[in-house]
Amino acid sequence: MNTPTHLLVSAALLTKPNATKDNLAVVAGSLTPDLSIYVLFVWARLFASIDERTLWSQVYWQEPWQTYSAICNSIPLYLLLLGLGALINQRLLLLFAASALIHMGLDLPFHASDAHQHFWPVSDWRFHSPLSYWDGRHYGGIVSVIEICMAIVCIALLWRRFKDVWVRALLVLGLITYVAVPVYFRLMLG
Repeated sequence: MNTPTHLLVSAALLTKPNATKDNLAVVAGSLTPDLSIYVLFVWARLFASIDERTLWSQVYWQEPWQTYSAICNSIPLYLLLLGLGALINQRLLLLFAASALIHMGLDLPFHASDAHQHFWPVSDWRFHSPLSYWDGRHYGGIVSVIEICMAIVCIALLWRRFKDVWVRALLVLGLITYVAVPVYFRLMLG
């Protein structure tokens, strides 16, 4: 699924008003599994001058990016962090790990040809789902509509939960990404 959806779902499930540190841990956990992708994108565009098509069809699938992605998306590593957080009674670590695991729970069933190594370092096996959040050959059109509906429900819940203007502005910005990101990829990839 798209990063904003991961953020919205984790926020809807785990955040609460007047809990800034807890909420930041939830946000960080929801974003960390996609961190390697954003680092790759910034590196490719700002430092390596790699075009969009080459970036996603070739460079993304090469080392060290696949290892970075495996680390960022490792269910065993986040389970260890969750266990450690419980063991030492560290709420922020628990929320961070739980949010990352929510992210992967939503990713696992919706990555077909672009599946992650979710069980690294135990295994490099990838679950190639019959469903994709973007690929029309794997019902991407249907899944993306369901994803957008889920995002709208999460935005509505968070809108009611948080009264701060800046939070609501971020929610509107999040909603805009569901139009801006597909337009960007359509323009860049043709």
